Amino acid sequence: MKKKLIIAFIIFTAIGVGLFYFLTMGNVGTDYNTVTVEKGNIGQQVADTGTISSKNIRQFYGNGVNKIADLPISLGDSVKKGQLIVTFKNSLDLDIQKVKKQIQALEATYKDALSGADMESVNNARIEISKTRSQYEVAKKDKERTEILYNSGAVSQKEFEDAVNDMEDLESSLKIAQNSYNKLVKGISDNKREQYEAEIDVLLLTLEILETSEDNYNIYSDVDGLVTALNTFEGDIPTPGKLMIELQDPMDKVVLVDFMVEDAISIKAGMDAAIMDLNLNINIDKLTVDQVYPKAFVTLSELSVEENRQTVEIGLSETGQALPFGLEVETVVMIESPKEALMVPMGTVYYKDGKSYVKTVENGELVEREIETGIKSNKMVEVKEGVSEGEEVLLNYQED
Repeated sequence: MKKKLIIAFIIFTAIGVGLFYFLTMGNVGTDYNTVTVEKGNIGQQVADTGTISSKNIRQFYGNGVNKIADLPISLGDSVKKGQLIVTFKNSLDLDIQKVKKQIQALEATYKDALSGADMESVNNARIEISKTRSQYEVAKKDKERTEILYNSGAVSQKEFEDAVNDMEDLESSLKIAQNSYNKLVKGISDNKREQYEAEIDVLLLTLEILETSEDNYNIYSDVDGLVTALNTFEGDIPTPGKLMIELQDPMDKVVLVDFMVEDAISIKAGMDAAIMDLNLNINIDKLTVDQVYPKAFVTLSELSVEENRQTVEIGLSETGQALPFGLEVETVVMIESPKEALMVPMGTVYYKDGKSYVKTVENGELVEREIETGIKSNKMVEVKEGVSEGEEVLLNYQED
């Protein structure tokens, strides 16, 4: 029995040795994993997450000094251009009332001296002159500024003509106000008239300064917009740099995408873009890149890895106007539109000395070919030169 076991062991050992030699040293050929060079449509695109935003965003910050006296807006409100949105507490109302009382006192002082004249009418006429003169000076400066811009081609002829007309209208109104005043004080001695004018002009100038300063304690919207952030309340003294209010123009929505810089450098204004978000079931094509912001920035990824990114602004069509501000959507930019070309998987291409190569199978043998590559997309690469349609190229191989 033991002898039979020994003989069987020797036989199996011999078979094993022979099989090992056959598999490792014998010539059993080579098996290749190949793919066929084929024609297809290939394009180059980059994708990243974008955020629905607006071209017109206004943000207002606290200064740590002024207390909010009135906040007539709420989150989500629509506001009009010129609408008051914040009033800070101040004592200007008291100062203005004080000056107005002084004007009334002046009226009483000169009521007898300017006998025969209606002092209320005289005061009103002088106030009208003061206001119209201030408006005229502003219009005059605006006309001069617009004329410079018009001569340089920055504004239209109509805008320049409107500025001229505004100035001339106020100039005419000023002359009318002056004539009305002159009629009211006719017959009054030059001495009394000059004394009255000097005193009331000082008060009117003080009143104008106070009323102008009042705007420094008010914030007005300079756009038609939507209140998208409200981080303050009546009685609050917002800390320096704290965002109090954010307004966004809902009629000029865009998608802002912070692409990795290596992707952003390939993007140019005018390129085609689209929102393709499968999770949100949003598909909006035929969008266009408006601009690539000139400044890159460094941010931290979710894994706390520093990334260089650059913002790309994409215009949003009417289809996307209903999307809420702040919504994150998957966005793509087409660097090169799809075209018909020869393609091979990226795994077939390898590189040496700055050149690209593939290995083709010819008569059962591997032949190295230098190729010229083009677009790379979805793990496929365009081959411009070096191989022909229908040829077999090595994807990976194993010699037995």
